[in-house]
Amino acid sequence: MQNVIEAVTPKGDVVFRAADGSYIVAQQIDAKPLKQAQILEGALETIGIETATDVATGLRYQFFIAGYGLSREGAFGAPE
Repeated sequence: MQNVIEAVTPKGDVVFRAADGSYIVAQQIDAKPLKQAQILEGALETIGIETATDVATGLRYQFFIAGYGLSREGAFGAPE
């Protein structure tokens, strides 16, 4: 499944938009640079450690998936 990076924080928190429109919240395990709008392919619908591959470069990234199937509000938190 293709997942688009919506946000990356300096401490490695990542929010993906899945192909079905839901959102995934993860923590990057490796130290490879990520950027907004990057497309990673992988099955990220399981809590725990998963690997995703950049469709453009073939680089593989590891994440700890903390939540999936979330709404945008659930992924980014409630507005303050």
